Amino acid sequence: MPRQFLIDQMAISLGRRLGQRGGMLSLALLAATALVLGIAPLALAQVLRPELRFPFLADPLQDQPRDPLLPSPPVPRPPSPLELYDLEQALNQLALEAAALDQAGELADARQLWRREIRLRRLLGIEPELAAIDRVGRVLRDRTATQDLQLYTVRLDEIRAELTLPADRDRLAAMAATYVVLGAVEAAAEIHRALADAALQSGDRTELRQQLETLAGLQADWFNFPEAAQVYGELVALAAADPLRDGEIRYLGLQADNLEQAQDLAGAIARQQRLLTLYQADTSLWPQIAPLQHRVAHNYRTLGDLDTASRQYQAAYSNAIDQGQLEVASNAIADLAEIYQTLGRQADVVYLYEQLLLVFQQAHSAYGMMAAYDQLGQVHEQLGATPSALAAYREGLVLARVLGTRQAYFEAQIARLTTRLTEDAVSIVNEHGH
Repeated sequence: MPRQFLIDQMAISLGRRLGQRGGMLSLALLAATALVLGIAPLALAQVLRPELRFPFLADPLQDQPRDPLLPSPPVPRPPSPLELYDLEQALNQLALEAAALDQAGELADARQLWRREIRLRRLLGIEPELAAIDRVGRVLRDRTATQDLQLYTVRLDEIRAELTLPADRDRLAAMAATYVVLGAVEAAAEIHRALADAALQSGDRTELRQQLETLAGLQADWFNFPEAAQVYGELVALAAADPLRDGEIRYLGLQADNLEQAQDLAGAIARQQRLLTLYQADTSLWPQIAPLQHRVAHNYRTLGDLDTASRQYQAAYSNAIDQGQLEVASNAIADLAEIYQTLGRQADVVYLYEQLLLVFQQAHSAYGMMAAYDQLGQVHEQLGATPSALAAYREGLVLARVLGTRQAYFEAQIARLTTRLTEDAVSIVNEHGH
């Protein structure tokens, strides 16, 4: 989603939380948040002013003077079906005019018409009004129209306050989708949580799972990873009662993904270990073991537990070879070699790169072999084994010439080491001569 839209929606969310408190304190908090988040002050400063909010929320039938699209003079009764039909047709035309203005680049005028249209749509009922807010919101969310999105969100809040469960289940579900369009993710999440709670109370497991899935996906889409992980945990518990493990496996994977995004690597590892247990119990899932072990190893490495990370990389390599997953195997070896280099285990690093060469040979990866020879040459140099380093660089040069890349690099390494060997030989001769 566009960065500006995300920024504006953060403004809406903060505005909804602070706007009811009023006063300079709210504005100060808003400005401070803008500085901390690096958000443009303009985006957060657009808290709804009373002169904008109240006229929009007021009953159109009480306006003085009345909107020209309403019957005039006013009559002491609700609009008749014929009057409502005429109003609907007029509002459809107004929507077309607003869209035309928008296409012509006259967004300010289009926004005024859309506000007028949506305000009058409420006379036609909740569904037509919600549909209009959703339609206009989809246009304005990419136009930096924060003020309009706030207005429509406040109107949704009013409508929502009048709805109850289970009677208004469908309306609330539709409203949650519109809240998302407007960027009011917290309100949408509250609705889905309420719908999930209602499903739990009624014993509707299908509805409960659907609402929790929607809620978890919503939180993840808006980067609320801890919250998403928590909901996926609920789904894991729900799926654990099923005789088949498919649901539990899927939700565990998603929970682990979101825990990783939330930087809760210990929590992610715990779920991944449970996944590995489930994979090992089903031979059809064995191909997924090595890639997951590689991820677990990476998480341990990030946590600084290099011993456990090393064991996990070794397990990932072994299982990847068994499954013919050469890319996973090569990545595991390369990562393990980096750890051994950090620990100063250069002799083990040499062995690993030799194994890596064998993997790349099996995979017919000339680029991989060339890179491995380069790494092998560097490690031999660190060990002072110049002839072995020279041999590795020469193998790398052969591949570089075939691939048409990095030839100058390998030639330079070979020339440098050849010179060193020559100088060392001369030095030895001179020492013996004396």
